[in-house]
Amino acid sequence: MAMSRCVLVIAVLAVLSVPARALVIEAPRAAIKTEGGPGPGGSWNLWSNGRVGQPLRFGAQGRYAIAVRAWGSSAGGVWPEMALLLDEEAVEVVTVDRDLAADYSFEVVVPAGVHELAVGFLNDAVIGEEDRNLFVRSITVRPLAGAAEPSLASAAERTDRIREEERRVLDEAGRAIEKNRKTDAVLRVVSAAGTPISGARVGVEQVAHEFLFGCNILMFGRFDDEERNEVYKSRFAELFNYATTGFYWRWYEPEQGRPRYAETDEIVAWCADHGIRMKGHPLLWGHEAGIPPWSKGQPAPDVQRRRVEAILDRFSGRIEFWEVVNEPSHLPEPRIDDPYRWARAADPGAYLIVNDYLVLGDGAPDFYALLEKAAADGIPFDGIGIQAHEPRAMRFPLARVRRTLDRYAGLGKELHITEFTPPSAGQEMAGSYAGGKWNEAAQAEYAADFYTVCFAHPAVRAITWWDLCDRGAWLEGGGMLRADLSPKPVYERLEKLIHEEWKTRAAGETGADGTFAFRGFRGTYRIDVEVGGKKVTKEIALQSAEAVEFVVSMP
Repeated sequence: MAMSRCVLVIAVLAVLSVPARALVIEAPRAAIKTEGGPGPGGSWNLWSNGRVGQPLRFGAQGRYAIAVRAWGSSAGGVWPEMALLLDEEAVEVVTVDRDLAADYSFEVVVPAGVHELAVGFLNDAVIGEEDRNLFVRSITVRPLAGAAEPSLASAAERTDRIREEERRVLDEAGRAIEKNRKTDAVLRVVSAAGTPISGARVGVEQVAHEFLFGCNILMFGRFDDEERNEVYKSRFAELFNYATTGFYWRWYEPEQGRPRYAETDEIVAWCADHGIRMKGHPLLWGHEAGIPPWSKGQPAPDVQRRRVEAILDRFSGRIEFWEVVNEPSHLPEPRIDDPYRWARAADPGAYLIVNDYLVLGDGAPDFYALLEKAAADGIPFDGIGIQAHEPRAMRFPLARVRRTLDRYAGLGKELHITEFTPPSAGQEMAGSYAGGKWNEAAQAEYAADFYTVCFAHPAVRAITWWDLCDRGAWLEGGGMLRADLSPKPVYERLEKLIHEEWKTRAAGETGADGTFAFRGFRGTYRIDVEVGGKKVTKEIALQSAEAVEFVVSMP
């Protein structure tokens, strides 16, 4: 973080021969270098969860000793955490607890094939004047117990391996969607006397998703003219069934005791009219945006409590989901302990989410530990919120996304992708197997793949895009709509996915036993049945994996 983030020309890897068939990768010349820059003493200075390493070819599965020569600088009394990564997944984590170069040892079993071996920085931070840094000079790979010596793999081989892995992940996601998001249903059409009716014409149309496809609604009513405000609302309602509305304390209550309830009431009423469910975000946050201008620092606990209780009580039954404390693993205050208990007491039916970032960057070990402790301590929360835009401009590898979802699902809570922002303004794409820049085409392609992997996972309840429009977006080019509110390719691609490919429509006739069967995506359906000029319309819901049967009685 202290070093200049300049554009680097990737040099040819230097591999030095040392005894016992070891391979030495000099970090500044490694083929894979993400967030970081040249450091002192021939090192590579990692920052912002960056990694440094090399694709290698292994002829057969074997065990290898890895020595990483590194040193660090502490911040806030905490030294850097360094992970050995195999194909971007942490094998082991150590603390680099000195400011002089030393070797840190690992052992790893590597399968046959081309694999990326690297080290990553997990806990980058600046605290006051202190900058926590990780400096890596070299990675030495030594075969053990008769294992074959690895050789360098080319960038093309690495790209081919990752591309093939992504294809496999997407293929598996397609099958998982069929399994995890659909339900078998049977309609039984009978006469008023209960006799089965054959040959009845049946139309099945899904009118709403059970899954929450959402976006923040922060630009609601904030354009200069009513025409654009109406376009914004129309685009929102066409695509989404879920909205996140802001309660950032600094903006929401600029004068103590005078919160902007009227603005929220208008948004809530509009969402209710359009069948859009709602989440409030956030009630408390240690960031400047979460500190009201009339308070010197974070307000006292009794003031925090009054805010949580007042807002939960006012919007009970109208806003279902809440992120009470935002990003608690990155900020010392507020803690989640009392605020989530206050929220549960104020509205026992509210769905409470604990939300944080860098989860897809490095697994967010501090956040995971916080959640484990919260569950053990009986702190009430229902969902885990995974922000998906840090590190910024990262194209999170799809296999890593799925592994991370699997790991967090093991905590026994539903998962919510709370803030997803692939940009489109020409940013250099980090984490991509093929390199390149974020443009509108790349944004659309990756968004469709990311949604597919998340929608396929049985623990995921919701995906929220952050922000709808480039105007007012927190990240340049992060909207689905351009500044003039015209749709980008990503809007059109997701509309096709959500409202065509992932929605069920069926038609046909009942058989001799009066039944019509279909398998549909979970949600609400309108069923039209017509017999002899008489028509009956019925609304049904598919809500679980269990097969269901519905009876339609004709007059």
